[in-house]
Amino acid sequence: MAQTQTSDLFIPQVVGQKIATDYGKFITVSKFATVDTTLVARPGDTITRNQYVFVGQASVLAEGVADTPAKLESAPITKKVVKVSKQIELTDEAILAGGDNPYGEAIEQIAMAIALKDDADAITEIKTTTQTATGTTLAKAIVAGMKVFGERGMKIPAIAFVNSADYYDMVADQANWIPASEIAAELVQLGVVGKYMGANIVPTDGVTANAPVMILKGALSKEMKRNFLAEKDRILNNGSTSYAELLAGSEHRVYWLNNVANAVKLTVGSF
Repeated sequence: MAQTQTSDLFIPQVVGQKIATDYGKFITVSKFATVDTTLVARPGDTITRNQYVFVGQASVLAEGVADTPAKLESAPITKKVVKVSKQIELTDEAILAGGDNPYGEAIEQIAMAIALKDDADAITEIKTTTQTATGTTLAKAIVAGMKVFGERGMKIPAIAFVNSADYYDMVADQANWIPASEIAAELVQLGVVGKYMGANIVPTDGVTANAPVMILKGALSKEMKRNFLAEKDRILNNGSTSYAELLAGSEHRVYWLNNVANAVKLTVGSF
């Protein structure tokens, strides 16, 4: 007598877990964003945040002399929450007759699609900074970016997102390349593959060659309106296709740069 077991079925909860797990595997830049869930379950779809300007270094105060209060200044920014989503519909025939596991491929591609969009939006937000630095070589451009950060770049990890082609050039420059084995484990777990001219390097083809972007760790924020949600639904009849499985992943969120002084855009070339 035939017996149907769980091994013969595709369990919806497992689909959701697999998409969410793959999503975490594919994100690169987004891993460095500070995630805030304050907006979850609250009404509204727009946030207003302040980008603060540093009040400057403290000064020596003589005895009996009153200090002059500094003015704390900020520039308010407004950001709208966006919904990011990707769906794939598979007919029963595609699932049953398709080779090389179309179900698993669909799950992986949904996760990859949302991860790539997340990274693209994160990079776009980093590029809103007005700070720029240039260099005739990749090494000189990175150094110029570190100079923009100044002493802060020595106290807070500086992260450089570079194109994969630039990454290979850095590795080839063995005199200045520090491998991941000599980097703090916390940064390596986030995706840092090495250190170059003082900056922690994260390769991503989300930026173009000779145009890296840099941030100080903690400069990028990601506010969630609804956390990443992976779903599976059974479609019995949608008018054009009967009997199909719908896989979907989505999230509601917004990125913002909390301190424009902690980000810089680099350009490599002849000037």
